[in-house]
Amino acid sequence: MLKRLFLLIQFLSLIAPVGIFFTYIIMDEGDQFTYEHYWVTGMSFIPFLFTLLLRSVFLDINKK
Repeated sequence: MLKRLFLLIQFLSLIAPVGIFFTYIIMDEGDQFTYEHYWVTGMSFIPFLFTLLLRSVFLDINKK
């Protein structure tokens, strides 16, 4: 059950950076990215990394 929950959270947190990336491409009509575009896309990836960290901590606790 816990694995499914973390899989769902990983999927939901991965939607943000991908969605932001494609939104910038659509809004700018394919123009070159500025550093703000890269910054926001990169920062939106942090919740996914945090989810992976929590998953490794909680699933390691369940194994012991």
